[in-house]
Amino acid sequence: MKPLNILVIDDEHVIRAGCRMVLGERGHAVESRGTCREGIDAIMAETFDVILLDMKLPDMDGTEVLKAVRDKHPEQRVVVMSGYATVKNIMNSGKLGAFDYLPKPFTDDELVAAVERTTVR
Repeated sequence: MKPLNILVIDDEHVIRAGCRMVLGERGHAVESRGTCREGIDAIMAETFDVILLDMKLPDMDGTEVLKAVRDKHPEQRVVVMSGYATVKNIMNSGKLGAFDYLPKPFTDDELVAAVERTTVR
């Protein structure tokens, strides 16, 4: 798999650091942001191959990020991460354009598999 440019948007430092470590060890470039606003700013300034997005953030709901992504990059691959994995949440994320859903807590292997799925066309 070719190296990817990945953005992680999550308010939990341990999630951001873990994603950077696990995905970075596999050769990917990983940036992270702790709020929706910071995430949207990064998306507007740079292009990412994959965005890993937490839906429950302190400044606003992750759906705002999904909407911003769809406006700027309609084909962007977004993997939604959430500790609230209900059928309703998964379906709503899909309707807003999420590519995949990764329930928290997740293992390193589950994280890698979710990112790898984004490269399959």
